[in-house]
Amino acid sequence: MVNAATWTCPDVRVSYNAREVNMKNVVVGIVLALSAQVFVGQTAPHIPLGLVSDWTQHHVLYPDSKDDSAMARLRTDPRWLQNWYLRHPEAWWPKHPRRRGKGSHRDWSVPLGTTAFEPLFDSSFTFTIGTETGFGTLNLISESAGTYLATAGSITVTGAQDIGTFPLYAGGPGLVSSPNGAFIYNNLVYPSSNPTVDVNGGLLFDNGGGLETNIWGNSAGNYSFYTGTAAGNYSIAITADGSFTFDVASTPDPGGGQTYPAKFVFDVTAAPNCTNDFVVIGIPANPASGGQANIFGVNNLYVDSGGGGSCFDPITGSPLTAPTVMFAYASGTGQVPASLVLSQDGSQIAYIENLTTGSSYFHVLTIGTTSNEGTSATNAVVPGFGGSNAVDQSVLLSPDGGITNQSSTTTIFVVYTHDDANDVAYATTYSTAGSGSGYLYKISNVFNGVTPTIVWSVPIAAIPSTPVYDSVSNNVFFTDSNGNIDYVTDNGTSGSSVVHSESSPSAFQAIGATSENPIILDRANQMVYASFNSNGTNAIVVQAPTNLASAVSVPVGTSTTTFTGPYEPTFNNAWYTGSGTPLIYIAGTGTGTLPTLYSVGFNGSGVMNSSADTSAPLATGPADSSPVTEFYNATLQTDFIFVGVTDSCIATT
Repeated sequence: MVNAATWTCPDVRVSYNAREVNMKNVVVGIVLALSAQVFVGQTAPHIPLGLVSDWTQHHVLYPDSKDDSAMARLRTDPRWLQNWYLRHPEAWWPKHPRRRGKGSHRDWSVPLGTTAFEPLFDSSFTFTIGTETGFGTLNLISESAGTYLATAGSITVTGAQDIGTFPLYAGGPGLVSSPNGAFIYNNLVYPSSNPTVDVNGGLLFDNGGGLETNIWGNSAGNYSFYTGTAAGNYSIAITADGSFTFDVASTPDPGGGQTYPAKFVFDVTAAPNCTNDFVVIGIPANPASGGQANIFGVNNLYVDSGGGGSCFDPITGSPLTAPTVMFAYASGTGQVPASLVLSQDGSQIAYIENLTTGSSYFHVLTIGTTSNEGTSATNAVVPGFGGSNAVDQSVLLSPDGGITNQSSTTTIFVVYTHDDANDVAYATTYSTAGSGSGYLYKISNVFNGVTPTIVWSVPIAAIPSTPVYDSVSNNVFFTDSNGNIDYVTDNGTSGSSVVHSESSPSAFQAIGATSENPIILDRANQMVYASFNSNGTNAIVVQAPTNLASAVSVPVGTSTTTFTGPYEPTFNNAWYTGSGTPLIYIAGTGTGTLPTLYSVGFNGSGVMNSSADTSAPLATGPADSSPVTEFYNATLQTDFIFVGVTDSCIATT
């Protein structure tokens, strides 16, 4: 084990599953480089070693390699050090309590407001009801088997009256009255059968100026379209006519649906810090000063509801039973639907703000240090106002080229350097107009206190996923709505044209209109992994080298057009260490709607086997499943696999 006292030792080694990793030139080198000169007889000052944990730890992986030059190259990446600590909590989490035989339980929970988190899938629709025609999009979450609640979206009326675009008005799933009293609605839909819109309530759209639009139906060809300003006052009233086509098979899903909190640990060489360790999450809600937050953070994490934790009230000295709100910000005017990224010192947050009007902003927020940084998720402060000294800087990502607005529900990827001043980031945006399009951006001035700047952007003829950067190949990888794995090479002041997996005759390609889940990068062995909800027959997990010259595609259930999973897989400890039987785990689709855990092995060359082993069903009925997370307990020498489902959960081991 390593403790704080050993970091100044000139020849420290860390036990890593019976293999010794020489840390002298990595951790100790960093510590000594940052330290002031120490003379004989003096004690070196303790320098905290911070740790950032965010969504990237699931997407950029660093398994051991027998190639010493490759390992030396990887260790120059600040993310390698972070990943090492995250893989080895036993080395830095002193006296961590391990409860055995009691199962999982909740230590605490913090309310985040009334917003509905990330949709299971997004869907588009078209309609022709009488003389009224148009199209729209919906974000949907599961209510019960086959029933979905629309939580966001819009309708665009192209003819004949009230032409324009109107956002969905939130409400439901129970029947509620519209704001002006013109309609009863519930925003429920049934994408797998007719009627596709609930006849008892239907969908409600509101232009914000007093005009409401309601669509409902009770069978194919039998739909109603009404607009009104009050009960009995309808400018359009068309019933029992036309079509409403709910299109889930070809709907792009640009990486929404999975959001991770980010955690900052102030010092992994010391005891957990109740004040400086914190967790932050973005919230997919429109913010308001004194109201709903879209950026929310808490500290005093090491507590439980029974008062048995290690954090205490500074005034009374009593043990805390819940975390403390550290900040709650209403940043911009749009939602923050994807994961956040923290600076290495934990002082700044980078994220994308997405507006319902179809545009998006890249933000860097410096966390405030006053006592006026917001008090709850529903009592937020605007950064820099109301006594807050937080600084919120942003740059508009769209429209790009002045052609069309570009939304973004994807996460940014920050390339850490050893001095934050040179950090850059990559981001993607998209438009669902036509067959879909997008852009990849490189952004400079991320964590150096200067307003972020767009260095270059590259157009994409499809909807892209969250980007992932590889410092070895200098490529930025993403998947797209045409079923490709893609990359763009960063040439410094410009980006290359997009390279698709279909560019090589032997390369993998799914089918068009697949879900866009971000890739996983094995930086040591230069492999990428991706998952798609359909290749026409099956849901699949794919392994390909970073040059995309070849690929292995493994079925993990039947194809699905209802859910955008399977989401990212995970690997067992043997895959990281090279000792034992390496496996990749993924929550596949089973019959298409029955989430099932699969494992896939590898041959002696590190290539995935052509078929998977079914491990266990995760539910008894239709449901979506989360990404899979692995935790290796070094004391028990056991891999633990964690996964969640949205409905019909069954206990599994």
